[in-house]
Amino acid sequence: GGGPLEGPIRLVGSGSTRCSGRVEIYHNNIWGTVFDFNWDLNDAEVVCRQLNCGPALQAPRFSYFGAGTGQIWLYNVACSGSESSLTECQNSGWGTYIYGHGNDAGVICSGPVRLTGSGSTRCSGRVEVYYNNIWGTVCVDGWDLNDAAVVCRELNCGTAVKTPQSAQFGPGTGQIWLDNVTCSGNESSLTECKHSGFGIKKCERGQSATVICSGVPILLAGSGSTRCSGRVEVYHNNSWGTVCDDGWDLNDAEVVCRELNCGSALQAPQLAYFGEGTGQIWLDDVVCSGSESSLTQCQHSGFGSHNCVHGEDAGVICSGEKTFLVLYVPIFSVFWGEFSGVPIRLGGSGSTRCSGRVEVYHNNIWGTVCDDGWDLNDAEVVCRELNCGSALQAPRSAYFGAGTGQIWLDDVVCSGSESSLTQCQHSGFGSHNCVHGEDAGVICSGEKTLAGPESTQCSGRVEVYHNNIWGTVCDDGWDLNDAEVVCRELKCGPALLAPQNAYFGQGTGQIWLDEVTCSGNENFLTGCQFSGFGAHNCKHSADADIILAGSGSTRCSGRVEVYHNNTWGTVCDDGWDLKDAQVVCRQLNCGPALEAPRMAYFGAGSGQIWLDNVTCSGNESSLAQCSNSGFGVHRCNHSEDAGVICSATRLAGSGSTRCSGRVEIYHNNIWGTVCGDGWDLNDAEVVCRELNCGPALEAPRMAYFGAGSGQIWLDNVTCSGNESSLTECQHSGWGTNNCAHDQDAGVICSGFPIRLVGSGLTTCSGRVEIYHNNIWGTVCGNSWDLNDAQVVCRQFNCWTALEAPQNAHFGAGTGEIWLDEVACSGNESFLTECQRSGFGVHDCDHSKDASVICSGEIYIFFGHPQDDTSSVDIRLAGSGLTQCSGRVEIYHNNIWGTVCDDRWDLNAAEVVCRQLNCGPALEAPQNAFFGEGTGEIWLDDVICSGSEDFLTDCPNSGFGNHDCDHSEDASVICSAGSGLTQCSGRVEIYHNNLWGTICGDGWDLNDAEVVCRQLNCGPALGAPQMAYFGAGSGQIWLDNVGCSGSESSLTECQNSGWGTNTCAHDQDAGVICTGEKLLDAFSYIRLISRSGLTQCSGRVEIYHNNIWGTICGDGWDLNDAEVCRQLNCGPALGAPQMAYFGAGSGQIWLDNVGCSGSESSLTECQNSGWGTNTCAHDQDAGVICTGEKLLDAEDILGHYVFVSHARVICRTTL
Repeated sequence: GGGPLEGPIRLVGSGSTRCSGRVEIYHNNIWGTVFDFNWDLNDAEVVCRQLNCGPALQAPRFSYFGAGTGQIWLYNVACSGSESSLTECQNSGWGTYIYGHGNDAGVICSGPVRLTGSGSTRCSGRVEVYYNNIWGTVCVDGWDLNDAAVVCRELNCGTAVKTPQSAQFGPGTGQIWLDNVTCSGNESSLTECKHSGFGIKKCERGQSATVICSGVPILLAGSGSTRCSGRVEVYHNNSWGTVCDDGWDLNDAEVVCRELNCGSALQAPQLAYFGEGTGQIWLDDVVCSGSESSLTQCQHSGFGSHNCVHGEDAGVICSGEKTFLVLYVPIFSVFWGEFSGVPIRLGGSGSTRCSGRVEVYHNNIWGTVCDDGWDLNDAEVVCRELNCGSALQAPRSAYFGAGTGQIWLDDVVCSGSESSLTQCQHSGFGSHNCVHGEDAGVICSGEKTLAGPESTQCSGRVEVYHNNIWGTVCDDGWDLNDAEVVCRELKCGPALLAPQNAYFGQGTGQIWLDEVTCSGNENFLTGCQFSGFGAHNCKHSADADIILAGSGSTRCSGRVEVYHNNTWGTVCDDGWDLKDAQVVCRQLNCGPALEAPRMAYFGAGSGQIWLDNVTCSGNESSLAQCSNSGFGVHRCNHSEDAGVICSATRLAGSGSTRCSGRVEIYHNNIWGTVCGDGWDLNDAEVVCRELNCGPALEAPRMAYFGAGSGQIWLDNVTCSGNESSLTECQHSGWGTNNCAHDQDAGVICSGFPIRLVGSGLTTCSGRVEIYHNNIWGTVCGNSWDLNDAQVVCRQFNCWTALEAPQNAHFGAGTGEIWLDEVACSGNESFLTECQRSGFGVHDCDHSKDASVICSGEIYIFFGHPQDDTSSVDIRLAGSGLTQCSGRVEIYHNNIWGTVCDDRWDLNAAEVVCRQLNCGPALEAPQNAFFGEGTGEIWLDDVICSGSEDFLTDCPNSGFGNHDCDHSEDASVICSAGSGLTQCSGRVEIYHNNLWGTICGDGWDLNDAEVVCRQLNCGPALGAPQMAYFGAGSGQIWLDNVGCSGSESSLTECQNSGWGTNTCAHDQDAGVICTGEKLLDAFSYIRLISRSGLTQCSGRVEIYHNNIWGTICGDGWDLNDAEVCRQLNCGPALGAPQMAYFGAGSGQIWLDNVGCSGSESSLTECQNSGWGTNTCAHDQDAGVICTGEKLLDAEDILGHYVFVSHARVICRTTL
């Protein structure tokens, strides 16, 4: 390859920025491009570093930023990622590639500024700067809105709204790069502003600068809007305003869609298609070429200069993110079927949203479809793809007028079941024998159809198509005006009748619309007012009744009573909890359940007690669907009557969760929204507290979660932040407002009122703290166990609990101790549902703070599933188990039973691990490490040599002969065999309490990079598909995963949605990471002391060629003992030689080890070679580590002493 020749480098091309663009390199006085053969993130990383940009996010190929001209300098570039210049990487030599520029390489770097921290978003967070290959913070000294404005502009996040206190996004760590930053506000980059110099500062960590920006200075809003379709609004002079539709066309819409990362423009609706905006009209007479990167770069009449009214507001309908995927592979059309298909639109004379000439987008050009063989099956695919119901007709012969330009498809043959027109058979893009007089069209039913017995084309039960599902319309308030709209939309003439009460028979499944109110003049039924898709209080058949009664009851709080056998009766509180209350609240159309009071909190009822021992999952639609003892079967009296307290506030809208969404209030039997006028974090704080959702992170306005419908209840809300309910805050009065729904207020709360903090914490481990009365506080470790930890881990979506440390394992907290004597069954949804002593009631100090160590939300599956247990006599079980670690159980006399840990050691564990094909044994835990078993204890006093084939071959006391109880159950932790490591395998993810695989569609190194980082396994080496590590079973959770590579969790990447896939398990995705988590793929390490294997001190043994062996102590020192780091055991305290922990036996693998101390694995150090030594086992090397992994101070204190110049220095972790 070419040698390391230095050369300047630049990024250019269409849409390029300082840190993204086509890569060009300067050589022999000429700029030239780089051919993209084998171009990947490692290569891009070098370019980004060379340009002092942030880490590489993507390595685009195929001239993504446009084709260059002239010289192509480099070909077949292969970087490790650590080079300081692209010319240092291996390559084929200067100018050896002489073909075209269709494959010019590009990079997208993260830029030198980012926003991060707890609760950060793309446009709000703690400011960090990338310099000298390290991210660092900016000191808050002198930080103001001018400085923030530069950051917001640099990140394309609109204007600076606020510079909150640094505590809001948490303190940074590591380097502080900038201090005394002084910007005029006009700079293009923060590093252009005056400052004290990189790394020169006078502030301490925790005084970090932050910003909250307005976000992208363009948004889509209005009735029926989505993330990629809606009324166009731009941000100028601190106000949002609309765009007038004079001259508005697809070129203008194209710019908006690109700016929002929404693919290509499908339509450019005019005349306030998405409803009229309010306030300012910012732009008029917009004229774009279509290639601009921002709408404000197009020609226009000037901000605020127009001759329009809001009835002329412009909109866009973009193809969505699927276009973004397609355009990454424009050269290989064979790949397109793997995505959601190319963009498609309907156009022509007389066209509507659901009828018109069919046009598809290919090679950056719209083109028509020839009508040869065009029929209803083909039209059906188009209608489904456009969410337009069923095909009514498949017109031919340019029924909607002849198109112009390209004809893309001919001889289309669809079965009718395809999800995209391009999945149908056709003659190939651009291959045809047609003229535009043969352009094909479709007429779809729109979003409605008429169904039911005795229905005709113009009479029947009304059904609406939404989210790929047909559903009915509830008849609440249904009248002739509503029917008139349906008849017009179906081209069926005037409405004659509007029958109710399932006149055409009951439908099934989804009920989409309720409370429909039309004027009769709307073009579409969905243009009428209604309660929101899927929001209704109707049923195809009636459910059992339920009410809330008692002293102090309201519509959404009170004693629960159910109606059965013509009689009202109460519910006994045995086992009554928040899950049960949640079902009641949902059934009553109230907000979320806040409390589940017991002991006749709302007074004792009388008469019948209908239900007892109610056990709900929380997802049921009716209390009667929950498990219970049977109607009238109970052991209670009325002093045990159950109650509920539901919220009169709920969060709804597109993308909403339990703790984020559009704020809605229940008043006068109607849910209504809150106007965003003056809406701020204080107001959001009240909502979050009311819903038990922790502190408020953001207070979004402008219908951030989509526009509501119907009533707007509150406006000009002003809270201090301390109120217990939003209705206690000042406001304009119920129903008094000057707002439209595009100003609906929302909240983003921190979520579950629980967090993990402390020294050494990770996403899924740390000191447990809960939020109560506006204060974070800890949990006392008294009786804290794995069941309690299990609830916390599930609450964080971190799968199972591995450990439940007590005694401030992650450091002592400060302030309030909220909970003590927590006793969970392990099945609760929230820690606060467990039995406990009451908030603030405890007898602890912070030295007993409770913690958790969870397994995490993602898992690499080692090896292949075990055979049916009928073919083996051993299995692993227990809390926190994996495929190759758990409590040992054996099968005897048709019963599974455990093994007692008396004399249990690594030799015995070795036999179990081999028997299960799980590689060598790493640990042999005792004392029910994976939880206590139940029932039979089969073996005791097991003594293995380690070479036996089966555990039952080892000497033991005989089946069933023991002197143990289950607190002594033996376990194993194996290395996970099958030739795999803990950093390579099939990827599985935990969701809805189930593990599932990931489909390999589009799976690449960017996706694998996120998994490897999430597992702390170093960079990704490979992203194998097609079940490379064996096919999984059961659920396939994710498909079409598209990561940039910078996400912190796989679930942050784009994907098709949970459980939405078109895959089988023979396409399961895998990863191969570099393996920084444990060791390289071919070696393991363990520590042995005189008493057996320990965690953080002992004789060092290494696994090679399927055999454990020792290390000779020749030259062994503290640098070599940094193997402690490899074992996650903290720094080394000592490096004892001369078999300090006892002499090993068998192989001596390494000698003359010489480490610098910075290596990530012992096998990276210099040594004499495997098995080459001049030692005996009386020279075996050992280590003594500080013990951060498991050892506490008591284990270390007094056990190891250094003597230096007559001084005694005791090493301790205290």
